[in-house]
Amino acid sequence: MATLRERITAPAHLSFPTAVGGLTFRAGALDDVGAMHAVAVASAAVDDPHARPSTADLERSLSTEGLDVARDTVVGVDAGGHVQAYGIVIDVPSRVTAARAVLDGAVHPDLRGQGIGRRMLAWQIGRARQRLATLDVDLPATLDVGGRQGSSALRLAAHLGFAPVRTWLDMQVVFDDRGRDSEAVPTLPDGLVLRPVRVDDIEPLRTAKNDAFRDHWGSQPMVASDWRGFLTSDKSRLDLSRVVVGADGTVLAFTIVEVEPDGFAARGRSYGYVHWVGVVRAARGTGLAPIVLDATLQAIRADGLSAAVLHVDAENPSGAGRIYERLGFVAGEVHVTASTSL
Repeated sequence: MATLRERITAPAHLSFPTAVGGLTFRAGALDDVGAMHAVAVASAAVDDPHARPSTADLERSLSTEGLDVARDTVVGVDAGGHVQAYGIVIDVPSRVTAARAVLDGAVHPDLRGQGIGRRMLAWQIGRARQRLATLDVDLPATLDVGGRQGSSALRLAAHLGFAPVRTWLDMQVVFDDRGRDSEAVPTLPDGLVLRPVRVDDIEPLRTAKNDAFRDHWGSQPMVASDWRGFLTSDKSRLDLSRVVVGADGTVLAFTIVEVEPDGFAARGRSYGYVHWVGVVRAARGTGLAPIVLDATLQAIRADGLSAAVLHVDAENPSGAGRIYERLGFVAGEVHVTASTSL
């Protein structure tokens, strides 16, 4: 296989989309985050009603290592200068088994059906090609779009050649009716310690996360700056997250929890979002996943939250979905990743 530089055709010059639907297009800027967030919230209310994107999510996307806000974003503004649509090209900075660019964005529901999304996505594809075509690596490369099954984003992506490649289950446990299997949580093995996550665990956790997820679909190692950004954002709750460490202090299993109160109304209850549950490969099969997750659920519940939520790959190689079900999680909506290969 040739390198990406050799095999990807990319536009030498990429103009912003031409005006359509009463919008003109320009580069995004950090000052646009609030307006972009408003568009994301309005879009989610239609396409993914149980979700409410947070400002922190957008800020993290725009702070991805290597992302150039002026070159990797586009916004559509109306005659009054108000942002009504946006697109972001996120070139995943770590490339071990694959090179990926994630295309994120939204169009305000009131302006859909006029070709705005199609023009923005075409621009994003061109920009992603430009980014990936600079790489002298011999790896598979994909462009990815995600959304709730049946969403407008996935329908638009299908028109431009993207096909579903992975499904993710939204799982929730409501503590008032939690059906916990009494035998679902084994005893913590001797010599191991289960405790809340501390700030000085952040880098060891990154090492553990990269090991635990290296055989998971689409996962590439997290770079230090992006990982720290996740764990130090306003909605990160290290006090509710849990870690299992060995006698030498090595992280063997972990959870990372986030809480975003602005999202409670969309789901109809307060909840903690378990962003990651991981066990390093050398410790798999020792029962640490249910141990660390059960401790996390207890912490979320003790904090006064009424539920816990997570997303799991429907084809997770470690059988995580079965573990979650034994701890009372119930599967709900399906989200899809659609991709096109380069």
